[in-house]
Amino acid sequence: MRIFLTGATGFIGGHILRSLSDRGHQVTCLARGNSAAQLRSLALTSVQIVEGEFTAPADYVKHVAGHDVVINAVGIIRETSSATFDSVHTRAPIVLFDAALAAGVRKCIQISALGADDAAQSRYHLSKRAADRHLASLQVPWVVLRPSLVYGPGDHSMTFFESLAALPIAPVPGDGQYPLQPIHMDDLVRAVVLAVEREELAGVAVDVGGAEPMTFDRILDVLAMKLGKRRTRKLHIPISVMELTARGTDALGRGPISGDELSMLRRGNVADNRPFIECFGFAPVAFGVGIARKPFTEADRWHARIANLRLPLRWSIAFVWLATGIVSAFFSTAEGFELLRQVGITGPLANLALYGTAYFEIAIGLATALGWRVRRMALIQLVLMFGFMLILTFGIPALWLHPFGPLTKNIPLIVATLVMMALEE
Repeated sequence: MRIFLTGATGFIGGHILRSLSDRGHQVTCLARGNSAAQLRSLALTSVQIVEGEFTAPADYVKHVAGHDVVINAVGIIRETSSATFDSVHTRAPIVLFDAALAAGVRKCIQISALGADDAAQSRYHLSKRAADRHLASLQVPWVVLRPSLVYGPGDHSMTFFESLAALPIAPVPGDGQYPLQPIHMDDLVRAVVLAVEREELAGVAVDVGGAEPMTFDRILDVLAMKLGKRRTRKLHIPISVMELTARGTDALGRGPISGDELSMLRRGNVADNRPFIECFGFAPVAFGVGIARKPFTEADRWHARIANLRLPLRWSIAFVWLATGIVSAFFSTAEGFELLRQVGITGPLANLALYGTAYFEIAIGLATALGWRVRRMALIQLVLMFGFMLILTFGIPALWLHPFGPLTKNIPLIVATLVMMALEE
């Protein structure tokens, strides 16, 4: 069959693409920029690429004609200024499905989300539900799959949970007893392939999760055992604190958890698999079985152990720059001017050097703390540190032997900055 697939460079869409290609289907993928280049690098002979932006359907809807099936696997978990839930989950899919109907496509398949139902409250779920309902109203065969949390090779959510489980004490929102029902990627992809290849499978909207629900605490314990630990020690964070954190995340556009994510987590994510099993003829595997399909390598263990050090490392480096700048500008100006005099900088130039450098350090610290262009900030920090060390080495070489180590302490800070740059990738 000829299949038009959106979201082929994402976690779910990428697995769907490889499975359909392996089964001999001709797949046309929508991608843009670097994502299109990544798809070309796979060198899949049965895959064609249409370059375009999903939220600008005019770029690609004309290419839908001539295909047998349209699959939409695009999704975001957080909004940005250029990609909102409404634009990505609702408006663009509606245009895509309308174009499929006009082009005479034989079936449309929508990868939605568990919770996009009559009880939906989050903007994420509501935006998914709007597209699902529009598709169901069209005179074209359709299938809507609403999976729970999907895990498998290349996932992000379970990788993040693994890094939590690896911590000496894992922070857990609330009591950790909210139920989840993760589904392995193999089961979701198998369902999509069946929806593509079985013509009679149409007019179906079903929830699907793993074999059984598990609490979030239990999921962390299973992952801890994979990491060689007996269980995860947990620190349950009061919901009131998490709500405050979520408001900060929403205001800044970045942070550990958004308001929508916290709302969805507290609601739980559990599916009744009976309608799915009846329609698709198989039962998804249990979480323990699915997670065992990918043995943990030493690299996985290293990643799990250091992933959650990224933010503490960045914030601690940001603190050094903020503290240095504030102390230099407001509390230790006399000492600063004396150091400048010893390296030959006096008068108005000394004022410019002291205060200009101090305020610049404060700006760098703030940008680093907020996660703004961290790698670029890190490069600036490295240049400044090497510059300071060079000037002071020639101007005041005795500082290398100072008991408080004003120069020697730069060595571990330089290494920490390089590690921060690597983790930010």
